[in-house]
Amino acid sequence: MGFQKIIAVVLCLCVASVACGADFDVVHIVKKEKQTRGYRGNNGDLLILKDGAILFCYTEYGEHGGIMAKKSVDQGKTWSEPWTLVPQPKLPAKGRYVHPSLLRIKNGEILLAYNYSTHPAKPYYATILYRRSADEGQTWTEQLPVSAYPGYNLVHNDKLLSLRDGRIIAVGENKKYMPDSNDHNGYVGLTFYSDDQGHSWHSSKNTVDLYGTRKIEVQEADAVELKDGRLMMFARSYSGYPVRAYSTDRGETWSEGKLIRDLKMPYAGLPTVRRIPSTGDLLFIWVSEKSTIEENGRKLPMRSALTTAISRDEGKTFLHQRNIVQDPTNDFGYQCIEFIDDDLALIAYHTNDGLHLARINVDWFYGEQVDP
Repeated sequence: MGFQKIIAVVLCLCVASVACGADFDVVHIVKKEKQTRGYRGNNGDLLILKDGAILFCYTEYGEHGGIMAKKSVDQGKTWSEPWTLVPQPKLPAKGRYVHPSLLRIKNGEILLAYNYSTHPAKPYYATILYRRSADEGQTWTEQLPVSAYPGYNLVHNDKLLSLRDGRIIAVGENKKYMPDSNDHNGYVGLTFYSDDQGHSWHSSKNTVDLYGTRKIEVQEADAVELKDGRLMMFARSYSGYPVRAYSTDRGETWSEGKLIRDLKMPYAGLPTVRRIPSTGDLLFIWVSEKSTIEENGRKLPMRSALTTAISRDEGKTFLHQRNIVQDPTNDFGYQCIEFIDDDLALIAYHTNDGLHLARINVDWFYGEQVDP
């Protein structure tokens, strides 16, 4: 091997070690044909099974697709071949199942929630469904509705949470305005909740609505339980900033939404907020950069950076902004997260060649901050 080749190999190894070192490595969990934009809407959720294995679910479109699953027995380093949890509905049904979420509930069972959506048919219509498993995902009950809330309603992937008292929250959105047009406008945030282990559900008494007064959508929201018992909603918008709102009654009613001007969101992407088990701090994940690629005479906006930030004061201020991935020629988002033990976070997200899984040591989130 020539000297120049040796230098090139060493440089490549050095670059790889920076991106995929002891604190951070990436697994290509679902490989797809490379396309211009990312595989938006394919990602799903992660769950720790009782035997320590990791269950991952995601969406495959097409006649032979559905809500799919893979399993890992080595903390996400390698994954099994996929199998089908819920097949896509048969023709003449026009809709499809999308955006799966998984949740371990208080009685030990697993909930699987997903949407039946007829998008892009107009008027827009989608409803939220769930199944449950008492045998670690080997079998599932029949599907039942989370809510009969009218119109176009979605609970996106990884948007189920259990409160300390056992109440289950599903964080969603409703297309309250313009049900026949303008897909990325007219959304309000809301929650659905259950006090009987997910057998019956109720919708919040009001919505987080900024569109009626300010033409700002509240979309693809997440939520977290704060130390004082309140819930904080964290939602995307096309205003340039994410939206925050609070509930003092465990998701039954919500305050007015406010823009979080400390966090830039130039191109709306699904946001995530979670409490880090080992530190007690809040971890925020969102799309912080936008780029543009021209294809066949069209300019396509890209979600080009997936960013994290730490809050030590329950979401009032933000520190340690870092990029999980950043590439102006790629497209990222629809992430899900699961913490393994005290020191490892698994974060799956879409790219333009499928779904990737970042295995991140918790200390990494507290590293050097990037310029916001």
